[in-house]
Amino acid sequence: MIARTLSLLVLFSLSACQPADDGLALQADYLQRLNNAVEGDAVVVFDKMELTRYRLPPRRERVVDIPEVRIGLLDLLIDARRCPALQQQISQRNSSLGKQLVPSSRLGYEGDLLRAIDACLPHLAAGQGQNLHVTLSRLALEKRAQLPSVFWNALNASQEVERYLRFADQALPTTPGEDDAALDALAQLAAMANALPQTLPPSTAELDPLFFALHASAQGGQLISSLVSLTHTLNEGSRLLEARQQQRPICPQGQATSRGRILQNIFVKYYAGGLQPYLAQVHQRGQTWSSSLRQLSAAAEVPAATRNYLLNLAGPEQSLWVDFQAATARHVRVWQDSLNSCGLAPGQSGWNGEGANAEQ
Repeated sequence: MIARTLSLLVLFSLSACQPADDGLALQADYLQRLNNAVEGDAVVVFDKMELTRYRLPPRRERVVDIPEVRIGLLDLLIDARRCPALQQQISQRNSSLGKQLVPSSRLGYEGDLLRAIDACLPHLAAGQGQNLHVTLSRLALEKRAQLPSVFWNALNASQEVERYLRFADQALPTTPGEDDAALDALAQLAAMANALPQTLPPSTAELDPLFFALHASAQGGQLISSLVSLTHTLNEGSRLLEARQQQRPICPQGQATSRGRILQNIFVKYYAGGLQPYLAQVHQRGQTWSSSLRQLSAAAEVPAATRNYLLNLAGPEQSLWVDFQAATARHVRVWQDSLNSCGLAPGQSGWNGEGANAEQ
């Protein structure tokens, strides 16, 4: 008995430490009230297992092997004395720390190296520097051609990006803080992917804040979870309204009834006044997020597993984002049909924008 009591106390303490998932709570409350209003049989509760349809592919399927292309440090020390910036980059890469660059740092390094080579080449166009000019020109071509692969490894092997693109245990809160830094970072990375290899990536000092912004935000994963749960909630709510209208119309004579007034109250207080503002926040974030993901999916040399995942989230066809938009449009349409059938829709004589007094 004592052991069991201690176990319950531990579980209670752990649950108390978990932040409340008010996004899911809002959706559950809305569905239950709507079900009561239409006198439905039961609500199909959102199952978090639905989130696993959007599981990030294993890293091994997203990271590609990139052949190592190097030039000897000794050659540069002898022949490239007029290019100290290039010597510094090569020395850095051949140092013990340089050999252990994380993928995101390597992306910045490759950009710095190519800029140093471009600056050095004019000094080697004649005389004894001609041989090194040929060598460096070839190296620059090979390095530039590898930039898309280096970019994708920077994203696919990054814990920051993985965290932002992996569904979370919780939905977005009903009053989420701003996520502009992370959304802007995602947009910058998407633009960068599509500009390579013609435009070189920025330095590590400029890249680090982008990856940090993604790491600092919990809202990427929460947005995915919100889109999945809201798609379920909206479709389930539409099903409840459609089933009632098909089986026992709320207002069979086309005139307002007491049940119709109750339904109008649910619309005003719990859809327009509760769920819809939450939907608007999710939609606003989702527009920027989905645009960046589609842009990323179209970039050069994107690994197949990464592309499929991005399209599964935000592609123009059969994606989470498309399903969410379709569920939103369906729910609005079903509400309009239901209220119109009672003469209680906005613009009709029976409309009461403040809601009735009946509680559900």
